[in-house]
Amino acid sequence: MSFHLGNDFFISSRQLIAILNVRQLKSSSSLLKMLDAKRGSDRLRVVGQGQYRSAVLTSKNICYLSPIDAKTLAKRLKKSF
Repeated sequence: MSFHLGNDFFISSRQLIAILNVRQLKSSSSLLKMLDAKRGSDRLRVVGQGQYRSAVLTSKNICYLSPIDAKTLAKRLKKSF
């Protein structure tokens, strides 16, 4: 099944590992280090423009930054099953 991340961008729901709230990431130094490491490669992808609110981790070792809130993405995921 497809999972909508925002701005007409979809991934397979089978690839999904975690949906994280970006505000909470600011207090976790290890997660911030992981994002910084991905930022240097093509493993970090920004969906849309403006401020991002959630980070979506996938099994393909890619992190997507989405402008949609993590709670909203989680609700969409529940509806798809």
